[in-house]
Amino acid sequence: MYLNQLPRAQWKYLQYLLQVRQLQLLRRHINIGAKPPIQTANRLPARRRVHLINGDLQDRFVAFRNQDALLNRLKEAKTTDQLLELLKSSDNLQGAHVAEVISLLWQSYQCMDQLEKEALTERVLKEALPMLVPHIGQLEVNDLSRCYLYLRKMHISNSEPVVEAVLMRALELIEGQVHGEAIPLTALSRLSVGINLERDFFTPLVCINFVPHLDKHICQCHSEEQVRLLSTCLFQLHFLVDDELLSRFKERISEMLQSGVLSSKTPKALLKVLHMLNIPLWSQHHTQLIREVMLALRPCIHQMESADLKSICRAFLHHQEPAALREPLKEATEKLLQEESTADALSCAVPFATPLQRDKCAQLFRTLLYSEDAWLLPNASGHFFSVLRALKISDLGICNTYWSGVIRELESCQEEQTHLRFLRHCQRYMNFNNNLGGTYRHFELERKLSRMCMKAVEEDIAGRLPPKFARLAAFVLAYGQTPLAWKKFPNILLSKMLAMAPQFAIQDCFLLSRGMQIACELRFRQHLPSLAAMQLSTMDSILIDCAERHLANAEKDPLSANDLSMIVRTLSHRKTLKNTMVYNQALLQYKSLHCKDLSSRVVRDMAYNFNASHFFVPELLESMFDYISEQHSHITGDTVEKVLTCSYNLGYTPASLEALDHASGVLIRDFEQMSGLSIVQACLALCFYKSIHEQLINQIFCVKFIQRIEDEIQVCYSKATYPERVLNLVMQLNRTVCLDFPEANVPWFQQNYIEAQLSKNSLFTSGPTKEVKQLLQKLLQNDNHFRCNHTTPYGYQIDFVIHFDRNRKPIPAPPVEATMLDRITKVAILLLKFDSFCENDLTALRGPESLKMRHLEMMGYKVMQINIHDWNSKYMASSKAKENYLKCLLKISH
Repeated sequence: MYLNQLPRAQWKYLQYLLQVRQLQLLRRHINIGAKPPIQTANRLPARRRVHLINGDLQDRFVAFRNQDALLNRLKEAKTTDQLLELLKSSDNLQGAHVAEVISLLWQSYQCMDQLEKEALTERVLKEALPMLVPHIGQLEVNDLSRCYLYLRKMHISNSEPVVEAVLMRALELIEGQVHGEAIPLTALSRLSVGINLERDFFTPLVCINFVPHLDKHICQCHSEEQVRLLSTCLFQLHFLVDDELLSRFKERISEMLQSGVLSSKTPKALLKVLHMLNIPLWSQHHTQLIREVMLALRPCIHQMESADLKSICRAFLHHQEPAALREPLKEATEKLLQEESTADALSCAVPFATPLQRDKCAQLFRTLLYSEDAWLLPNASGHFFSVLRALKISDLGICNTYWSGVIRELESCQEEQTHLRFLRHCQRYMNFNNNLGGTYRHFELERKLSRMCMKAVEEDIAGRLPPKFARLAAFVLAYGQTPLAWKKFPNILLSKMLAMAPQFAIQDCFLLSRGMQIACELRFRQHLPSLAAMQLSTMDSILIDCAERHLANAEKDPLSANDLSMIVRTLSHRKTLKNTMVYNQALLQYKSLHCKDLSSRVVRDMAYNFNASHFFVPELLESMFDYISEQHSHITGDTVEKVLTCSYNLGYTPASLEALDHASGVLIRDFEQMSGLSIVQACLALCFYKSIHEQLINQIFCVKFIQRIEDEIQVCYSKATYPERVLNLVMQLNRTVCLDFPEANVPWFQQNYIEAQLSKNSLFTSGPTKEVKQLLQKLLQNDNHFRCNHTTPYGYQIDFVIHFDRNRKPIPAPPVEATMLDRITKVAILLLKFDSFCENDLTALRGPESLKMRHLEMMGYKVMQINIHDWNSKYMASSKAKENYLKCLLKISH
């Protein structure tokens, strides 16, 4: 494809060799003045031709270097002492030799303990760097990139004059070649990694000239190695990558996947691609390609190295698809955990564990948590946190041990103070608090992190950057631990919020809103001081203004599903924000949302928001069912359950039954991997649509599944709410199957549960209930002619029940309830509250209420509804109007 470029590439290579020592040895073998014919390139071995097309003939250059006696002696050196001694004692030292020494020192560095590493870094500073100085101007870009990256990885600062000179020389060469031959990918990759280490630079400014070279390499990309290097560059320089450049790279990856160049035999390259595509900035736009890459990796999952397996495992857990990877990952992580008992391996294995396996995982977690060695591993606190949340451990002793370990890490590790790394712990603590229902506090950690946040806000440049400030302020707002925290928030936070309000992004507002929500739940639940209330009101106004700005900008730059979901969640954190016009405007934006690139993660977020807000958008609900139909082989049962539960709660019925058939198939496939609660919720929704498969009914109503539910209840984290929730849903499912699917022959075994619940619940009579009762007494003229708060044999609560004879005259209720009574009409009056309807449509009855009405009609009732919204409206304000309304409803003439 690019053979017309071969002669020029070889000529460039000869020019390149002219700059290298001992070029005279090659001159008698090469005719410098003539261009070699194209056939020469065609006869080159495949590997050599790949480098040739990229203008980087490294294989021949390596062969040339092997002829250098000093280079060979350097490679044969067995210790760092020998290397440095050879460096100092050599007479004919060239820049390539120094670069080779630094590369070899880096290889030794990786195998050392911490003290040895620090000692070697000092020696490199004193002995190797002075030898590099005279040769920087003659080094070619590959050697410069090697020197720079390895010196930085050995923790030699960018402020060192030699390191600075190496980087400046490399950047000059890159800038000089912007309109010429592309700089080798190896050099671009090393430099991009080195520049991003420790975040000393503003990368978009320093690396602006890398983009033209990457553009050229993408056009010529056709090998595994090029894909790996390009992915590394794009990951490191993602702020500079535009849609056009990324689209061309994605097209090349798709072509290479189809042609087989990229496959399970090239896992390293595919993992690099996956890592790059998973950047939060754009991951939601690449769902299809990410899925293709992960499916291509499936055959080699069991042969992957530990680090690679953990990487693909985390990618799957983030995207929750494709489903085909779930079982291989489960088996691979179980094997990994047997070979490697670390917090890192445990964090990958726990999400795939069954309830019984989770008990063993909890025991291993306790062992590791109390092990000092386990805390010394990289990112140990992050892995421990992942396990702690996944296992939902509520043991206060274990929780305290973990957060005490975090305090030790903050105090002992100086790196936690740099670049605001401690903010990771702030975010984890806020999420952890939410996970345990707002009951857990670790005051010592709160004090330490709050002080660090306030110091950064007041003294650090981060306090002037809106994204950083939002993260710092959110924690302080949430937990206080500042002077006068009992009655107000720090004034500096409010003043900075006011100043930065026009610059807050959607994510910033979400974090601030979350901090305010936690503060109201934890600190001001019982009493809200007037000063704090005034400050919260001001912050509410700021968030409202920001939301209006973000929604207004959506006309020019349409919001993604992710961004819109985050705006809705920001406003739903506080009741005062939910009662605003902007909240309704945000929800209305869902109607104009174009979900061209849906993913399991986006679908789950949308389902969560619709469930929480009770907002009814048929178009988006239908798009979620379309996603199930199109991607049923890739989505997991948990995602299907989220969609089914959401649509059932909102009372939406999909246009086609095909999606429901696919949903049932997914649930059957993933039955063993899902929690009992999720299965019951999904099957209840399918029963609402009368689309549940017989196999699912048989799998649920058996001894094995009931035992599974009991086991889950035993190991659940919230004994106060979880068991009751599961048992209530099992009762609802049992009732629905008995009434809607009598042919399944499932017995009704919930009567004892119903009676137990009735004995615990105290009756509360609302204002409308009292009014209706009084009017019924007046109209029917006998209290025996109607019942209040009647419970049916299947546990349904009916506000009022009236029996009429064939002449439409009210009669006393019979002593025993029957489905069919000869010429007697049973009327059930249901008082429908606001939450019986969707938030944005008071005529759209939600699923549970619709199902109740259907079942009551099957039990022989004629169901009448009284909408509380209408009952309390102005045109029914008078008692006479309400009386006439009831007369018309019941068709009573007198």
